[in-house]
Amino acid sequence: MEVPDGRHLIPKLKRLMDVCREKDLMIIFTTHAYRQNGCDMGLHAAFRPEIETMGILREGKPDTEFYDELRPAKNDIVIVKRRYSAFIGTELDLILRCNKIDTLMISGVLTHVCCECTARDARMRDYKVIFLSDGTADRGIADMGWGEISAGEVQKYVLTIMASHFAEVLPVDEVISRLNS
Repeated sequence: MEVPDGRHLIPKLKRLMDVCREKDLMIIFTTHAYRQNGCDMGLHAAFRPEIETMGILREGKPDTEFYDELRPAKNDIVIVKRRYSAFIGTELDLILRCNKIDTLMISGVLTHVCCECTARDARMRDYKVIFLSDGTADRGIADMGWGEISAGEVQKYVLTIMASHFAEVLPVDEVISRLNS
């Protein structure tokens, strides 16, 4: 699903991915997609009925694809997730532990949903988490009865919560600098 500010992430994330590949670090992509018939949607339809009625977030549909500039390479891992957290119902934890990985860098769109849920679950599983401040983006939250929240406000809130309890929050350039030193 399109997140307008997500396109601004592409150059930075591409640079970071290039450095990670040079350093032979594992890159894992996730995509949120349900089966074509929606049988694995669970309660998502109750909160977001348009997901079901419009048939979006279905495997093989354009709204679950990666940006062309950030497509997985041959050795990258792709995980299809059915829930916001990349840990729920996937083999992510097994892959990380089998490869003795203890630190995750989290980037992506919908900072307050998938990125945040995955970061929290990683922290609860005792992974070190680096949450990319300028490697995540949001589109904001519509008025659900308490007023609209802009994308910038959502981003600021989530980064603050991540930094206070769940992750080291860093800009992409700082992570690249650390990887290169």
